Amino acid sequence: MGKEKNKKTISKPHLILCEGEDTTQFMIRYLGYLSNIDNMFESFMAFDFGGINELTTFLSKDLPVKPGYDMVESITIVRDSENDHLSAVQSVKSTLEELGFPVPSEPNTIVHNNTMKVAFSLFPSLSKDGRSGTLEDLYIENLKEDGVEHLLKDIYSFLDDLKSKGRNFKWFHKTKLHTYFSVTDFVSKTIGQATEAGAFNYDCMEMNCLKELLRSIALM
Repeated sequence: MGKEKNKKTISKPHLILCEGEDTTQFMIRYLGYLSNIDNMFESFMAFDFGGINELTTFLSKDLPVKPGYDMVESITIVRDSENDHLSAVQSVKSTLEELGFPVPSEPNTIVHNNTMKVAFSLFPSLSKDGRSGTLEDLYIENLKEDGVEHLLKDIYSFLDDLKSKGRNFKWFHKTKLHTYFSVTDFVSKTIGQATEAGAFNYDCMEMNCLKELLRSIALM
């Protein structure tokens, strides 16, 4: 996968750099949704920068040598807050500062120099009012199915029962979401595929915050 993502050519001026394949595929679907609302969003494209610790390498070595890099006007980094939102903010800011990019003071803030606009946004809040968590946390909080809260209650009860019997879940945020997928029509699907099939409610507060950030970048 790493070799394939590094072959991707830049064809649009506004880049969204995403943490991992799931976030990238989710963002590709979201950009398609936004483009149907307003064609200004067609000027964005998503790239997978890899894991959290790979952002520096991607920005400094992989991205600048891609065909089309000279047309880039903006970079927006999107990643998980994980277990510590403040640490995630500082990590992104430190990477940008180390590499000489403009450094936003906080998420969903745009800064620029003569050649580049830069912003970042963190799951699950995708706003300045951040909280710890992941894309999966945002996703399961905004599922599109009517009455889904009753199904989720049963899923959480089942997983809690397993935990009480000694079962450990290394990535509990993923376990919750993919358990939901497994008992619905989204069984065996990735986040990107489930999103395309209609699992997620795009018109939620968090995604609207991201939409306004991207709109501001395009209009600046």
